[in-house]
Formats: sequence, structure tokens, C-alpha cells
Amino acid sequence: MNKTPYFIETKEYKRFVEFCQACIKYKYIGICYGLPGVGKTLSAKQYSNWNWVEKQIDYKKSEEIGMNADEKILEAKTIFYTAPAIRATKMTNEIDMIGGKMGMVKSMYRVLQLGAEEKYSTNVYEEIDLIIIDEIDRLKVQHLEQLRDIYDQKDVAMIFIGMPGIEKRLARYPQLYSRIGFAHEFDRLSKDEIHHILEYKWEELGLSVQLEDFANYEAFTSIIKITSGNFRLIQRLFTQIERILEINNLETITTEVVEAARDSLVIGVK
Repeated sequence: MNKTPYFIETKEYKRFVEFCQACIKYKYIGICYGLPGVGKTLSAKQYSNWNWVEKQIDYKKSEEIGMNADEKILEAKTIFYTAPAIRATKMTNEIDMIGGKMGMVKSMYRVLQLGAEEKYSTNVYEEIDLIIIDEIDRLKVQHLEQLRDIYDQKDVAMIFIGMPGIEKRLARYPQLYSRIGFAHEFDRLSKDEIHHILEYKWEELGLSVQLEDFANYEAFTSIIKITSGNFRLIQRLFTQIERILEINNLETITTEVVEAARDSLVIGVK
């Protein structure tokens, strides 16, 4: 089976990119909100290339800084940070540290690969134009004030990602809310987008989809009904579908396979 993962640029992802670029252009704070599983976090990590950046800045010793970097690190100008579920007293320090690490790796890459003079800036946000804070719902007012302080002092755009209703909660804090310039609601996948994604999912499993085959069509319809446009649920469902196909040595996704996969999941209100 094909294990190569795809990132599919849906309409909602493209709208999210436009939203990020607008926040950067005008140096505003933006709010992105949507139901769980619609793809907010995945889109933010894709936009910031965070899975790659995180590996580049994960060094243990000073002599390792920049050793494994490539030229793409110079394009990294977005910090992605997940708000902690516990006390956020060190939040500002943690965000500063991420910016500092990105700056150090960039500087060492320029020295090691481009022959530049060794030079480090005391401003950890010098090459950062956007900070994305995920799970903003976890933070209390004093932590939001920390973020406002970074925004005011460092002149860098920010995006807060959270659940529906976060925009109303933030409106209760006028000093912060007055700095919010854009709001973006992250919607579920459309039916056409689900069809497009399911075709990729079939390919990931090494299968070809043939909608003229009633078994394929019925499985498609069943998945659309179960997931209701929730991207995370599609991912979870296909993890179980793959497991069931392997266990039973099957080569076709049928309604029975989909229902068996569904029964293996805990699915709440979508």
C-alpha cells in the first residue's frame, strides 16, 4: 500500500492562506475559528511548514545548529505555537525561544553554507512576520495580555486559532479586541472536496476508485454521510479502513468495511 501522505489544498485552505497574508500585510491580529476536525491546525502547520521547521530547530548541542538545515530555512517566517493546556506562565519565554532558535539556525546556515559573516540579532522576531497561536481557547485573560504585549512590542502579525465563540469571548477584552483586524471562519469540506479527498485516500491505499462500480459508489456515499465534511474524521476513518483491509486481506473498500471501521471509532456530535 502507498504510504506517501498528501496535503490537499482545499478551497478552505486557500482562503486560510489569503487570511494569513492579509494579517501579515496589515500587521493585524486575526481570529480563525471553526468546529473541531475541520482542518484549522493542519492548515496552519502546512502554511508555516511547521513539521519541517520544527525538525530544523530541534538541536541538542550548539555545534549542531544549522548543520542539517537547507535553504528553505531562510524562507521560514512564521512561528506556530500551541497554547499549553496547563499554566501558561512561561508562554512568552517559549515563543521567544522558538523565534530565537529559528534565527540561530538561519544565521548558522548563512555562515556554513553561504560563507556569510557570523552575525546574530538580539531581536528574536527580526525575520518573523507572523505568529500563529493554536488552541487559544485554553488561555486566560492574563495570558492573552502576554500575547498582546508581544504584538505591541515586536510589531508582528498574529493569528489566534480556536473554537466557534472565541471571537465573542475576545470581544470582552477591548484592549486586545481593538487590535483584531480580520476574522475567518474555517468551514467543513464541501461535498465536491470530499469526493476529491476520497480519491486520494483510495490512492494512498494503493487502490483505484471506480464510481461506476456500485460497491465503490456505495462506500463513497457511506463515508460522506459518516464524516459530514470533517477532515479529521476522514483521516481517522481511513486509518481504521486500512487496518481492516490488511487484517482481512481485502482489496476493495465496501460499505461493510466502512461500517466496520466506523464501529471502531468513537464518534461524537459532528
